[in-house]
Amino acid sequence: MKKRYKLALATASIALGFGGIQAKPAQAATFSGEIDTYAAASLNGSLQQVEQLYQQSNPGVFFTNTFGASGTLVSQIQTGTNNIDIFFPVSEAPLDTLQSQNKLIAGTRQDVLTNTLAIIEPTNSTIPISSVQDLAGSQVRQVAIGDPAVVPAGQFAQQLFTNSGISQQIQPKLVLGTDVRDVLNRVSSITNDSIDAGVVYTTDALTQPNLVKIAYTPPTSAYNRIVYGSAVLQQSQNPDASRDFNSFLGSSQALSVFKGFGFSAANATPVPEPLTIGGSAVAGVFGILMKRKISAKIKAKSKVALD
Repeated sequence: MKKRYKLALATASIALGFGGIQAKPAQAATFSGEIDTYAAASLNGSLQQVEQLYQQSNPGVFFTNTFGASGTLVSQIQTGTNNIDIFFPVSEAPLDTLQSQNKLIAGTRQDVLTNTLAIIEPTNSTIPISSVQDLAGSQVRQVAIGDPAVVPAGQFAQQLFTNSGISQQIQPKLVLGTDVRDVLNRVSSITNDSIDAGVVYTTDALTQPNLVKIAYTPPTSAYNRIVYGSAVLQQSQNPDASRDFNSFLGSSQALSVFKGFGFSAANATPVPEPLTIGGSAVAGVFGILMKRKISAKIKAKSKVALD
């Protein structure tokens, strides 16, 4: 009886101890100051909404964004004239370049989003496009893509043409845009009368449904996987806040916003939520320990009975 009383008292004391921890959970840190982000043009619109969501718990943080072709942004970062905090390009090559030059803070690089290509045409177009090969047909006069020298979307488009067997036929028709949004504007039913089609990201096509329409969605096997990654730069003047926001970009809250714009999460398996004192994880560990202890006592009693 005394042993049982002592065990019950010890169990109650431990439970009260955990209850005390739960009653005083750790307060989440908040950040302040400016975060300067250089991001792919195709993130214009979605990124601002994610930033607004982040500001709900960090009202002291404000953002400055520069959107453009990822290759052009890399060149600007390399000059080192601006104190840029976060780089959020499309394609792995821009981050590979900066990482090889030790310009990224170690441990902050992550894959965040994926996208797909879409062949678009003006909303008032009557040209039938039901395959990539149709772009090489006589009815299509000009096709707009991003400049492959600096625009990843243009590089993916060139892969699409090559893998579809129309690379040589389509080259004379190409009109090069400065970034993917420029391509979108060039194909727009308002701004052009000679460009019959273009290749952009699906998310961009969805931003202007009154000006362009998706004529055909090529199979993703015809080009490399389109990945958007982010990282904090060594030149950051606000590294703590930048690290926190960079992590937030891959959170379930941020991904729900990006998905609303047509993006997909780059990682199929979400990152587990951190274990915090006072949370269910502690209760779970406590339960496992008690279960093991009870199981050991049952085995001991069974051994006595058998003996």
